[in-house]
Amino acid sequence: MKAEQPRHVGARIQRFEDIRLLSGLARYIDDIRLPNMLHLNFVRADIAHARIVGIDSSALADIGYPTWVFTGEHTAGLSMKAHQDYPEMQYSEQPLLAEGKVRFVGEPVAVVLAEDAYKAEDAAEHVMVEYDSLPVVGTMKQARDASLPPLFDGWTSNVIVQRQMKGGDLEAARTAAAHVIKRTYRTQRQAGVPMECRGVVAHYNPADRLLTVWSSTQMPHLVRTYIAEELNLPESRIRVVAPDVGGGFGIKGQVFGDEVLVAWLAMKTGRPVKWIEDRREHLVASLHARDHEHTLEAYVSADGRLLGLKADITVDNGAYSTFPFTAAGEPGMVGKVLPGPYDLKAYEATFRAVATNKCPIGTYRGVARPSAVFSQERLMDDIALELGMDPFELRLKNIVREFPYKNVLGFTYDEGSYAQSLEQMRGLLAKDIVDATASRASETTRIGVGFACFIEQTAHGTPDFTRRRVPIETGYIAARVEMSPDGEATIDLGLQNHGQGLETTMAQVAADALGILPENIYVRHGDTLTTPYSVGTWGSRGGPLGGGAVHIAATKLADKLRAIAAHLLQVKADQIELANGKASVRGNPGNHIEIRKLARAALRNVDQLPEGMTPGLEAHASLDGPRDGSYSNAVHAAVVEIDVTTGKMKLRRFVVVEDCGTILNPLVVDGQVRGGVVQGIGSAMFEHFIYDAECQPLTTNFADYLMPLAPEIPDIEVHHIETPTPLTPLGAKGLGEGGAIGPAAAIANAVANALGVGVISTPLNTNALWKLSQHIREAV
Repeated sequence: MKAEQPRHVGARIQRFEDIRLLSGLARYIDDIRLPNMLHLNFVRADIAHARIVGIDSSALADIGYPTWVFTGEHTAGLSMKAHQDYPEMQYSEQPLLAEGKVRFVGEPVAVVLAEDAYKAEDAAEHVMVEYDSLPVVGTMKQARDASLPPLFDGWTSNVIVQRQMKGGDLEAARTAAAHVIKRTYRTQRQAGVPMECRGVVAHYNPADRLLTVWSSTQMPHLVRTYIAEELNLPESRIRVVAPDVGGGFGIKGQVFGDEVLVAWLAMKTGRPVKWIEDRREHLVASLHARDHEHTLEAYVSADGRLLGLKADITVDNGAYSTFPFTAAGEPGMVGKVLPGPYDLKAYEATFRAVATNKCPIGTYRGVARPSAVFSQERLMDDIALELGMDPFELRLKNIVREFPYKNVLGFTYDEGSYAQSLEQMRGLLAKDIVDATASRASETTRIGVGFACFIEQTAHGTPDFTRRRVPIETGYIAARVEMSPDGEATIDLGLQNHGQGLETTMAQVAADALGILPENIYVRHGDTLTTPYSVGTWGSRGGPLGGGAVHIAATKLADKLRAIAAHLLQVKADQIELANGKASVRGNPGNHIEIRKLARAALRNVDQLPEGMTPGLEAHASLDGPRDGSYSNAVHAAVVEIDVTTGKMKLRRFVVVEDCGTILNPLVVDGQVRGGVVQGIGSAMFEHFIYDAECQPLTTNFADYLMPLAPEIPDIEVHHIETPTPLTPLGAKGLGEGGAIGPAAAIANAVANALGVGVISTPLNTNALWKLSQHIREAV
């Protein structure tokens, strides 16, 4: 009889990490306490663009307690360098502390250190900075105005970079088109707003020449590398630890100047230094996201075939380029993904990033794709309306159906379920579509149904970054699996867990290979001292690349266990199967040996090993992403109810049909999708970071910067299709960002359907909806 082989991959196992996260036993950045520690507070610019005339800290002499003050004069030459290797890109650096000029409200000008956080904050208010104000570049239009002076010396304009992508014969598509539909769409500026703000603690031990940096980051190894290069230190003498991280969302997926600065200050002062970001600092000065404008021109045949697409893309990048994805990252991503899931034969995109006197833009969940999909899917609905076609039918006529598929830019899509997902969603919405039609007779309440179809490139590998010429340079994830003499296993993983359930899913993957329970596997991450070098957690890579690396390493270890078992049981290794904590002879489960005994033989009773086998049970694997990544696909749908007398909108339903290949843990996948959808609802309806004409921030607290709350969130329905990819060892594709990509487009399409108007921008808050529904009120 064949031994039962439990399959842990695919099981709805409760997350192991929740034990500490829900019991108050987690250790976050602000929980780091060290003896003799100094606390840091920033003096930040309160003007958007100015020369620094002088910094006066003389008032601190009378404050009554010791303080230390550092300015750009002390940190001169230390900076953040984030440049893509394009000849078209204008180069700049962001100093750790402003040198000579400030370029956005919130830019660090000086730091004050004191022996507790309250004293540091109080002392910072006594540092006076005198400015000589300069003209502000506040809008995309101003940034593209050649008559305005550039923000950086040596620049020819405020266009940081402008490039083009194209494929196919666009002129032929234009000539053949029966319809030309041109629209401009805009998505607003947002902040990242993780539950836990950022923070950094650093300590230098001169006895060991060891610098230890704790940071609330998604990429500890990359932080280590940047600190080493900027401070001219050997990486072997730097340890970076990411403790429990209360949400990252991509905002913590860059290296920040404050990480370098706090490390430098710890070495300079000879004492541990700690900085914890407050919420206003986060909103004003951490990193922003989105802020896109896309003008799209579609060339469509009489029967609804999308023949070609022309795009002009502008992103307001703010004042500086950010490391490692740079200012070219957002607009370049839009240009790359706009063809989407459609069989498009001609395409041209001109994309640019422009510099303004605002907080810099960085990566945030979805990385440009929420904006791209908003424009792409609003355009598809606008085309359907102009041609008098059903929006589902228009998409089904143009959707990619045969795989692998090479798109118009030369990117290859692996297997997916694009048409199947659309068909399934149409069935799920059938009753809502009837209700929406019936509501047209109402003078006060309208119901709308909208959906968005999209794909998400995940598991980006080194070839993808080589093409982009970004300083991140590589895309692999590494894992090490080790078994101890008692048969328990440890995974050291180059990812960083900040809500994705990696400690559980990676244990599930290794458990299937090793034949033991997931509970008997300890997953370690976030510490460069113990984990193999990797670029961190971002880009929907945890399942396909992290899980794949764990699978490969665990399989190597399992092969050695089988070889030892075969030797002891006097059979061939290919006759051994590992399951239920035992190594059994296939077809004869009574002939077995416990895996823990094999582990002891490998590490303690080494005289039991086959001749020539070295002791130990450890295996390492690195897995790089496919050349073009692996593509997940999804359809998101929203059903909205709008009170046209007030503009108040209720989300009646939100439905997701998604395909991320092999599902490692459905419980974790559902949580990831629902969490992303909530953030997408925030993008669609609430969140908006606003500046005035002088680039003064106006939404600096949660009274003004609105977030979605529980009463605004419907029960999010998640339906799965599994189309395993041949490109990753487990058939898994990434899904971490997908939930945030579709909601803005789906909700906007639902609003357009409900009100019978074109929707060209977000957020769709009550004020916007009241204006959009004005024609209905006037008709009553």
